[in-house]
Amino acid sequence: MLEITGKSHRVCSGVTRRDVLRIGGLGLAGFTLADVLKLRAEAASDLGSAKSIIMIHLGGGPSHVDTYDPKPESPAAYRGEFKAIETNVSGIQLGEHFPLQAKRMDRMVVIRSLANVAHEHSSSHTVTGYSNLERNATGDKPSVGSVLAKLRTSPSAVIPSYVTVRGYNTVHGLGAAYLGGSAEPLVSRGPGRDDLTPRLSKIRMASRQKLLAQVDSVRREIDNHPEVAQRTAFNEGAFRIISSSKTYDALDVGKESKATRDRYKNDNFLLARRLVEAGVQCVAVETGGWDTHGNNFNSLRNLMPRLDRSLAALMDDLKDRGLYEETVIVVWGEFGRTPRVNGSAGRDHWPRVMSAMISGGGLKMGQAIGSTDSLGQGVDKNPLHVRDVVATLYHALGIDPKMVFTDAQGRPIQLIHDKEPIPELI
Repeated sequence: MLEITGKSHRVCSGVTRRDVLRIGGLGLAGFTLADVLKLRAEAASDLGSAKSIIMIHLGGGPSHVDTYDPKPESPAAYRGEFKAIETNVSGIQLGEHFPLQAKRMDRMVVIRSLANVAHEHSSSHTVTGYSNLERNATGDKPSVGSVLAKLRTSPSAVIPSYVTVRGYNTVHGLGAAYLGGSAEPLVSRGPGRDDLTPRLSKIRMASRQKLLAQVDSVRREIDNHPEVAQRTAFNEGAFRIISSSKTYDALDVGKESKATRDRYKNDNFLLARRLVEAGVQCVAVETGGWDTHGNNFNSLRNLMPRLDRSLAALMDDLKDRGLYEETVIVVWGEFGRTPRVNGSAGRDHWPRVMSAMISGGGLKMGQAIGSTDSLGQGVDKNPLHVRDVVATLYHALGIDPKMVFTDAQGRPIQLIHDKEPIPELI
């Protein structure tokens, strides 16, 4: 498919840069593969310039009606127990337990019209753009962090490009897929975390390297296998990273004052700031408890203020350190929750619609994008797909979401094959 509807900002060939992003096939309208690649290179200057991203997953799926899409005029059975509060952007309201974010709405974007999301307890679709069902059917897909690690990791790096603070599970989409072992995340809470301790002496490090060399010599006959080569590259990089104190220091929130840790109320958010400040390009964070089938309101009276405080502290610190414009923060869960309160004072799964929040990264802040109907049951205006958001994140990070990689079988695969960056944000 070829769709030509772009603005009049044209490259030297006469095709607009937006047109380039809308070419869905090759060889159409006289375009050759070389033509398309050339046009994409010319379009790259329109991409964002953010250097890092903090991906915050609200495990369980938060209620959109109680958080970022309140419905104060709806019946009590739908609006629930919470009120809506005004923000510092006229016409935009948030749930009453987000007062700190409300004061910073000019540094945020709320997306309220994410429709028909995956009905699965996984972040797969929000960190890769594809649900587990889609990944199982068409092949694994890399996370945003792994793409950054693949494209931007220096061979001599002493700080990892991609760190997950939420552990590692391929079901949650955090891995590198066809990008290979060198693009996998450092798991800050995994078994390898002990390798980052300063007690690991140079003698012990040399011993480990020697042992690895001995094992490799036994397996020399398979060293040319692509997967083995990728793992070798990963091991070499890991040794370099863990032998540097920079990574360990960044992971040590104990270096922060008690006042700072109290201001965050969540060490993982503080850790994300420390890692970005040290040069990590993607940090994956999770805060759980949002699967509120029962006792929704009492649970959110605890969860929402803590998230509010942590996010406000994170946004403020990034701004104070000159990192806000070059760091994207994205906050969302798996799906929304039923607008109608159930008999257990809870809200059940609601994949028909959910909300997300984005801050920073040079995107256009201070707006609410899309809307749901009066009860919050479905999209009323501007329906969007999760992949629209992921494409926007890639765009903000200076990566063409239509970039093509090859998988282990040599097949070309686009990062985001069917969606575009959200125009209102770029």
